[in-house]
Amino acid sequence: MKKNRMVCLALLLALTAAVLSGCGAAQEEGASKLSFSQSVDDLEKLNGKPVTLVGYMATLSPLDGSYIYLMNMPYQSCPFCIPNTTQLANTMAVYAKQGGKFEFTNRPVRINGTLEVGDFTDSYGYQYGYRIADAACEIVDLSDVSEDYALYQALAEDGVIADIYAMFDYLHFISQWTEYQSSSVTEDGSSVTYYLYAGDVEHYLQDDGPYGYAAQASEDYFPGLIGRVQAVSADGLNDLVEVLTAAQTAEQYAREQLSSGNYVYDETTDKFTLNENDQLYQNYSDVYLKFDNWLAKYEL
Repeated sequence: MKKNRMVCLALLLALTAAVLSGCGAAQEEGASKLSFSQSVDDLEKLNGKPVTLVGYMATLSPLDGSYIYLMNMPYQSCPFCIPNTTQLANTMAVYAKQGGKFEFTNRPVRINGTLEVGDFTDSYGYQYGYRIADAACEIVDLSDVSEDYALYQALAEDGVIADIYAMFDYLHFISQWTEYQSSSVTEDGSSVTYYLYAGDVEHYLQDDGPYGYAAQASEDYFPGLIGRVQAVSADGLNDLVEVLTAAQTAEQYAREQLSSGNYVYDETTDKFTLNENDQLYQNYSDVYLKFDNWLAKYEL
């Protein structure tokens, strides 16, 4: 992501985080209002200029409170990161004024600071091309919210969004299991890399422990997620239902590739390769992009 700048801020910027001390700063006069879906060209024109952005703090944060991640919707801890990468979405990294710090609040806040464009890597290892620096904040009163926003808040309170992120972790695993690896150090100090075998994958699909995918691999998993979304709104979240339906189709295709043995083994590397690897990854990527687009449409 550091070098591959996306078209939207939502695909560029960071995630996780914390919060502010002294959220009482008034909006800076003349500051440009940012959007989570703003174009890259517009952002680059604002480099070094005062900006303002309204959003919510993630529930995780650096202990020193030196920076936060501002997100477009509430009640999230690490919701918008792309699984198995350091790419983050629907989030803006925000750094406090020198000597200041952020303390957590679950209320919406307006951030006022200076937009900086560059290549940044934070203490969590996340990379992004933009951030707000020298920032302060103020609490925002949301006594009147849109119908769409109310729907998303109901979803967030249910917890299904966090479960959908866990689903993407599973979908990535079943679509790209040949790329998962571990390593160990031998007695002579050399490092040995181990890749998964098909039998290992089957074990994970049956494992109902904290590192297994038995729940996600069950027949009622995707219908259950879809049912929870529809329980929030029978027809107001059809676009999210479409995302989950597409994810189920991608998962079924990946499971078929596994069960049919559509992979080859390289004895020299002790590693399997999926015959349809490119298609499998594309299926996963397409579904995640649908979800990312759905997330980006909600904004205060």
